[in-house]
Amino acid sequence: MMESISKTFCILLFITSSWVAAETKQNITGYAQQPLCPPLGLGEYFEVSTIQTRSRMYGCAYLDKDTVLSKTPLLNMWLERPVETSVHGHCDDLTSMDHFVFKCIPKHYPHRTNEYIKGWHYITLLERRPTMKNNTEIRSTLFFRCAVYDVHNATSEGVKIIRMAISAPRVGMMHESQCDGLSKTMGQDNLSYVPEGRRTWPNGSLYLYLLGKSLKEPPQKTEQPKVQ
Repeated sequence: MMESISKTFCILLFITSSWVAAETKQNITGYAQQPLCPPLGLGEYFEVSTIQTRSRMYGCAYLDKDTVLSKTPLLNMWLERPVETSVHGHCDDLTSMDHFVFKCIPKHYPHRTNEYIKGWHYITLLERRPTMKNNTEIRSTLFFRCAVYDVHNATSEGVKIIRMAISAPRVGMMHESQCDGLSKTMGQDNLSYVPEGRRTWPNGSLYLYLLGKSLKEPPQKTEQPKVQ
């Protein structure tokens, strides 16, 4: 299974360059409210792969509900640690992975028209990290990240691909400077590689592919014939 997954990712890496140049035929009448989390689908598991890292690292992403923390679904992201290993896992094996839980907050962004045309969605990711003592939370720290993603439905392969760049975390508050540079990551197909032993760029940002099943459209209801 891992071999077929790796081949699929290699094939789909080619799609990145076409995304960069492609433009949709949408008419822009103003920046609508951006969606919340990326459209994974509640309870749907997406396999994750790092992009442009010397050693590929894998993981898992999904949306899950936790009504105690948020009224909206939370984005769960599992990522392999940047250590040498011969055994990789996706959603079937979450050992040796770091777990991130994000609340997604929509943003009125980007300010560049061409980014909107390309289908890039900017959101804020809010991460809450509790500090525990004797199995009791004594305090929590909030970290803010800027994120941008686009979506490609590969219907012939039956998969949905979400390409996503995530900034380094910032404690306490969000700053627009965290979004700077993410468009350069999304907009280039000849990026340099992240050094061996790291999964983030020097500025602390992540560049990821999320690969999952393409969600089928619900069947349209047919009008029942009227009984005479």
